[in-house]
Amino acid sequence: MRFDLETRYPDYDTKGHVNNAVYLTYFEVARNRVWVAMGGGADFGFVVAEATVRYMSQARIGDPLDIEIRTSDVRNKAWVWTYRITNTHSNALVAEGSTVQVMYDYEARQSIPVPDALRGQLSDL
Repeated sequence: MRFDLETRYPDYDTKGHVNNAVYLTYFEVARNRVWVAMGGGADFGFVVAEATVRYMSQARIGDPLDIEIRTSDVRNKAWVWTYRITNTHSNALVAEGSTVQVMYDYEARQSIPVPDALRGQLSDL
C-alpha cells in the first residue's frame, strides 16, 4: 500500500529538514492506515516490539513524500512490516525501515498467535 505523507511544521529541525525521529511517526501513520483498512479499527491487538530506520537522503520543508508499506514476514505470533519513504518530485529514496508487530492480548498481558484470517490479509499486503 502507498500513501502520501504530509509533513508538518514541527517535523522540521533548525536546519530545515525533517528530523530523524519523525520517520518513526511516519511509519506509525502508515501502520494505522493499513490496520484500519484491514478492519482492525481502534482495537489495536498488537504491540510494536522492534523498529529500525535507515536514512538515505534528507527531506526538506515542502518536499512531497510518499510512503510504501508491505508485509515482509508473517510468523507465529508476529509479523514484519517494511517501509520506504520517497520524495515524489525527485524519486529519491529518503528513508526505509521496518517494524515487528506482536499480536497481544491486553487482558492476559501476553502475546498470542496471529489469527488465520489476519495472517491471510497480512500475506496479501
